[in-house]
Amino acid sequence: MRSLKNHFGVIFPLIALLFCIQFITLVGNVIKDYEKLMSEDYNIIVVSSKDLNSSNIKPLVSDFESIERLGTKSVLDRLSKDISAKNLNILQNSLPKFYSIKLQIFPSVEYMEEIKAKLLKVNGVSRVETFSKTHNKIYKILNLIKKISEIFSILIVILGLMLVLKQMRIWLYEHKERIDIMTLFGASFWLKSGVLYKMAVVDSIIATIIVTVFYYLLPDFSVVSFMMDEVGLKIPNVDIIYEGGRLLAISLALSIIAVSLVMREAKKNSI
Repeated sequence: MRSLKNHFGVIFPLIALLFCIQFITLVGNVIKDYEKLMSEDYNIIVVSSKDLNSSNIKPLVSDFESIERLGTKSVLDRLSKDISAKNLNILQNSLPKFYSIKLQIFPSVEYMEEIKAKLLKVNGVSRVETFSKTHNKIYKILNLIKKISEIFSILIVILGLMLVLKQMRIWLYEHKERIDIMTLFGASFWLKSGVLYKMAVVDSIIATIIVTVFYYLLPDFSVVSFMMDEVGLKIPNVDIIYEGGRLLAISLALSIIAVSLVMREAKKNSI
């Protein structure tokens, strides 16, 4: 029972660590998908007295995707009831040309201003509307979500690492008698600490499996899928091999470092 309790003492902090690390990754992927979705709906409107095409815009905007001329027919049709055909024709010839530019990405505030400045230098362009007020608000919200999730996760990681170190020290003192005997017989550092490293590896594997399975099944939870559908998003599926391998590597690294630190400390204290 004590052995099982000791294992839980390491597994739970490791689960918290890995959960937060994967949560940061998940939030990042969801935000990327949202930015992609926003980029599909985001347009820059350009007013120009001359014809524009992709050859005019592409050299200036590295993430340029397409340009489309916006028709004025609907506006002119409404005005045709109130003005003569001659005046309507004059108005039509004097109207500037309107274009909608789509980008491959959802631009940052700085990049958007850079694009606007470049487009205004194009010959014939008189106005560029980037809808900066709405865009800036959305972009800042996305960045805020990123920062909050990162700060929260970092705090949990620090707390979890402290708990792992504490549990390793408990393990060390429980094996103190065995280590003392092995020290008297001249056992090497690795031989004395072998049991602790073995326990750390086993607990790392168990924690990794639990976290990987949880995130793999997360998109299938009805509550989660409903909430994501409400905002038009989808939780990315977890690649078990890649994500599981990454989490296992992180878990093993942290556990082995924790055991090494505790054993080095014990060696200095001649335990």
